[in-house]
Amino acid sequence: MNNNKGQALVEFVLILPVFLFLLFAIYDFGMMLSKKNNLESISSDVIELYKKGKTVQELNVLYDDIDIEIKDDTDYKKVTVIDNIKLITPGFNRIFGNPYEIRIERYIANEQ
Repeated sequence: MNNNKGQALVEFVLILPVFLFLLFAIYDFGMMLSKKNNLESISSDVIELYKKGKTVQELNVLYDDIDIEIKDDTDYKKVTVIDNIKLITPGFNRIFGNPYEIRIERYIANEQ
């Protein structure tokens, strides 16, 4: 009669950290993509509101959880929307930095 409970426990203990790392990494990448998609949508809204006459200060009050910057150039305006997310995967802070900054930049033509 063989008792494989000890072997199964050792295999489980060896695989568990790898499984948890992959699970946390999938969660973090999902959060990165979700936040980037959300910021893309917000940047479109910011551009529309800016074209309708809202100032940068009003936009920053309206979207208080993100940073909005609008830089004026001769031919275009650069609209930047920035937000941070806190990563939970161990070791990702060395690769991506923690919090990880997500930055969306759009350019709109200056009105002639």
